[in-house]
Amino acid sequence: MNAVDFETPRKARYKSSDGKHWIEVRVRDIQQIFDQRDPAPFRERDLNEDFVKYIVSSARDFSIKVPLKLVIYVEAKESLALTRSEITQAIYSYFSYEIELQQRDLKDFLKRAQLFLVIGMLVLMSCIVISQSALLKESSGLLSVLREGVIIFGWVSMWKPIESMLFDWYPLYEKLRFYKKFLKTEIDVKL
Repeated sequence: MNAVDFETPRKARYKSSDGKHWIEVRVRDIQQIFDQRDPAPFRERDLNEDFVKYIVSSARDFSIKVPLKLVIYVEAKESLALTRSEITQAIYSYFSYEIELQQRDLKDFLKRAQLFLVIGMLVLMSCIVISQSALLKESSGLLSVLREGVIIFGWVSMWKPIESMLFDWYPLYEKLRFYKKFLKTEIDVKL
């Protein structure tokens, strides 16, 4: 049986030149890439949520180390009096701001996870002390089951803190890495 390369079809969707894979976006009007609800000037305006989702999900098709180029094709040439550099700067500004937000979220998450870990450890230690107390130490029958239940409860209280410290932080960190990648991504606006 022949080996099948599953990477080829996915990456074949993207053009490539000068060692960079292209993420291409076609819009009727340059205003489509901006959030129309945001009253800020265009250079400071939020990007359209669908636009961001598309380019970030496309970037995830590649390793974080693979260089990318974002190419935006604008059909309406005189749709907005913005230069290519202003559009590029607006995109970089958006991702810079998102990086700040994501760093703050990650920092808050880690503080919360540490707090949960301290609470979990206090609960576990309390449960161990209770199970080792004179009342439950030399027990049999129902009290023995109660003692084991208290120990199990103590260890279960550590489940979420340990899960947070080991695994739950990574999606936030990965999102931050991809946002940082867009600060290094070449942007080409074709008006």
